[in-house]
Amino acid sequence: MDRTILCPHCKSALNEDILKQRNSENVCLVCGGSLLGDVESSAEPRKVTTKWYYYNGAGGILTTTLYDDEEPLYIFDAIDMKDAEKQLKEVLPNSPLVNDNSPDIVRCPRCRSTQIQMVPRKFSLLTGFATNRIDRVCVRCQKRF
Repeated sequence: MDRTILCPHCKSALNEDILKQRNSENVCLVCGGSLLGDVESSAEPRKVTTKWYYYNGAGGILTTTLYDDEEPLYIFDAIDMKDAEKQLKEVLPNSPLVNDNSPDIVRCPRCRSTQIQMVPRKFSLLTGFATNRIDRVCVRCQKRF
């Protein structure tokens, strides 16, 4: 009767005689899991989660690298980028990373502000006449683009 039973949860090898002596024939002594459990559910591979970090600076960046000088706004345990974006949409529904469906609105590439001012260029010193170009300037961060 010296039979060995393998626990489907913790993969521990247990002797059947020891289980009968302890009156726990259906319960693992190591993890407490059921030895009669569904083999199909325990055979299903677990998906590996990755930590995703969301930075609010520079228009919102979702990345897997954690920088020393920046503090992430949110940290997500997600399987892939789509799962992390879904979690971000639940926490921040107005995030520029997730909710960028409005291409009509001009935004600053640095701070994602919509407060943009049109500034005409001055005349060129080399050619001596005025140019027809106009620059966009962000009112919030003074970025020219």
